[in-house]
Amino acid sequence: MSDLIIDKHEWVFENSEEEEQILGDTVFEICTKEQQMEFIAWILDMSEQEVNQGTDFLIGHNASFKILWNLLLNLDTYTVVLEDHYVDRVYRDSYYFYYSSKHFSYSRFCKRLCLFAGRLEHNFFDCTCEELENCFMGSIVIRPVPDRSVGRTLLNPCYFLPREKACQIRLAKYNVTVYGKKLHVWAFPFGMQDGETTSCAEITILNLLDYYSQSYPEYHYLLPSEISGLAETNSYERRMPTTGLSYELISKIFCDVGFYPRLYSAQKMTKVKFRNILHYYIESGIPVALGLRVGRENRHSIISIGHIVPDKDKLGKQLTCVYDSANKNTIWTCDTADTVDTYCIMDDNNVPYKLSVCTEDISEKNIPVLKLNKCEIEYMMVPLYKRMILEAADAYDICLSILSSSQFGIKKILEKCDVSVKLKEIDPYIDQAGSKDEPFVVRLFMASSRTFRRYRDEQFSNGNYEVRDLYNMTIFPKFVWCCELTTRAFYQKDQVLGEIIIDATSAADAKTNSFIIIHYPNAVCYRRPEDFVETGDAEFKYVKNWCPFTDFQDNLKNCSRNRRGESL
Repeated sequence: MSDLIIDKHEWVFENSEEEEQILGDTVFEICTKEQQMEFIAWILDMSEQEVNQGTDFLIGHNASFKILWNLLLNLDTYTVVLEDHYVDRVYRDSYYFYYSSKHFSYSRFCKRLCLFAGRLEHNFFDCTCEELENCFMGSIVIRPVPDRSVGRTLLNPCYFLPREKACQIRLAKYNVTVYGKKLHVWAFPFGMQDGETTSCAEITILNLLDYYSQSYPEYHYLLPSEISGLAETNSYERRMPTTGLSYELISKIFCDVGFYPRLYSAQKMTKVKFRNILHYYIESGIPVALGLRVGRENRHSIISIGHIVPDKDKLGKQLTCVYDSANKNTIWTCDTADTVDTYCIMDDNNVPYKLSVCTEDISEKNIPVLKLNKCEIEYMMVPLYKRMILEAADAYDICLSILSSSQFGIKKILEKCDVSVKLKEIDPYIDQAGSKDEPFVVRLFMASSRTFRRYRDEQFSNGNYEVRDLYNMTIFPKFVWCCELTTRAFYQKDQVLGEIIIDATSAADAKTNSFIIIHYPNAVCYRRPEDFVETGDAEFKYVKNWCPFTDFQDNLKNCSRNRRGESL
């Protein structure tokens, strides 16, 4: 296929003959769709006969070509640096424990493509690491496996998202060293299944553990042979060539490597509750695995890693009423989970960072189902850390019970605090907050206490000094659940009126005994670790200087094509 790239030397900068001889098969500048088609075909070692049948034929008959073509389709001019004998740890593991035993020989080496936006100002080897990093889009491994060649891929989403969409995505920082130049990219790992050593289920495990091992020292990476070994110990037949894994077995593998996963079935709860739980974990920066039904019999596994920026106009379409029988107090709330219906997924059958709409539908059996791009969601597996004991649904119920309680409810504080004049400048209906017409807006998420306290410390240093000091003096566990509280008017300005912080190590039946801080306008109630059984004595401390603050935004990265030149 090398004869197809007739003009590949013209895609490189004008160099001396010696430099051009060195760089000719290494650096490619791609400016047109024709060059892109020829380059992809050459990289995938496709025959001239296949290429002559055109792009539409290649998209329909080669899964790798389809992924690469659609991924690069919306890019303008870009530069590709090729490493021809790259050692990829995932493929090399698959090679030695499976492909090397086959009758026909497979290569041990992969190719790796490093992508750079636009034209490089100098030839590649003369560019500094800083110059390259400013336009580095990421890397793609090409395995010597027919049809499903796209291996471990690390791409900056800001270059590949649709132009009109802004997203909030969970990413990790990766190092990429290409020809001695050390670069960095914020990405979530992606890869295609090869159909023999990995199916979509193994790819889900590989990519999740790739992300977690990169982000946290507690976890280690698993190779395909190790996943196969764990699967064999929990099954009753051979695992090679792979036939896929059930979600129960996927969850068991995560148990074996140190996680405390939670497995949810969409058939065992209402679809609204299932979708809200999914949103709470995504908002917490926890990538989750989703098991899908494709058609009547096929199953598929993907990872959800983020969502589009919330559509605030959708707020309030569904209301929740909380009733406290002790004081006959009624609180109406609406959930920010209702403002998002499109999630960012990593699906090995599609391009990385695919945006998929989550909708409720009716199945052929006339029962409600939750669908993601026309595929029914059956399972959700959440890989939780061992100190994340309290799950999302219980945290939500606890926060709402505190919000409406006679002792810690927000209405009592709003009546006592002289803040109405100041708050009415933004929300003239603040006195009606909590009613059916003016419900409280709640946003639930989990965060590490270190990240959360650092973020709030910076916020509260601008006008909320007393609150800042109370937060800093309070002891937190490693993770906390936080329920931000606001009204519609303040939510439109990204401002929060308060929050309820509860212990993520608490049990579901702890109820109000699980709160650490209750923060309302001009009032804060906090508890120390030794105050577990003393909520009856907990009292609010009134603070003189107080102002609304912005919502917490450190679990997910803001990504859009408008930000692609900025550092994440």
